[in-house]
Amino acid sequence: MKKILLLIVAISAFSAVFAQDLSEGLKAKNDGNDAYRNKDYVEAIKQWGIYLKSDEEGIADDVNTQTLYNNSHRFAATSFLQKKDFQSAYDYYVKYFELVPEDKSTNGKVIYEMAYCANQIDKNDEALSLYQTAIDLDYRADASMLRVADIYRKAGDDAKMTAILKDALSKYPQSRDRSKMITMLTLPMLKEASLPFNEGNELAKAASGGDPAEYLANMSKAVQKFEEALPLFEDILKYDPNNEQAKTYINACNDNIKSFNDYKATLKN
Repeated sequence: MKKILLLIVAISAFSAVFAQDLSEGLKAKNDGNDAYRNKDYVEAIKQWGIYLKSDEEGIADDVNTQTLYNNSHRFAATSFLQKKDFQSAYDYYVKYFELVPEDKSTNGKVIYEMAYCANQIDKNDEALSLYQTAIDLDYRADASMLRVADIYRKAGDDAKMTAILKDALSKYPQSRDRSKMITMLTLPMLKEASLPFNEGNELAKAASGGDPAEYLANMSKAVQKFEEALPLFEDILKYDPNNEQAKTYINACNDNIKSFNDYKATLKN
């Protein structure tokens, strides 16, 4: 047992002496390897950067370290993304694509992640471009379309948002994000359909206080508005069959139209 302990002590002492004899470049390479094994990618990048910029022999042929150095930028970015440090994650994705430019048009996963970070730090033009690349590569295309639609929603472009969501729902009916798409889609559709409905409702209120001639004139206009609103509300049910708001409005439209038609029928009799 004593012999084994003495051997361990001797090896440790030898390693310490050997480490002291290493050049700054090789020491940095070893420190980078240790940091990488510990998943401290930022430190690994720092140490390997020192090594790769040194004048050590064989650096030009050290493809393994260069590859690890490059990939560590991606791993660091993912780590920051998981911590929701989107700016740091974005910065490391930028550096990664500078080192591995071919991945910016082929690696859907990394492109999508960078798009998400860009979106989170309000670099929306870049996010739109990156999401479109992810869509073209068919990497999480449904989620990418949802994110793109949300960017247009926040920009106040409901028409663009609606068109994208309808396209996404058509292409990806089994998407995990389907419910989110429907919720985002139906809100502006309800808003649009409510405009003619509310106009019709105001005309109907005005009609109720007038004489028969005024009632007929105002209710005719009101019914035109209810008939205009009706297909808009029915369109919502194509995407969300259980939308209670749309159903309530449809019933109100039909009730108003029927009441007016019934009233006109009594006049003929």
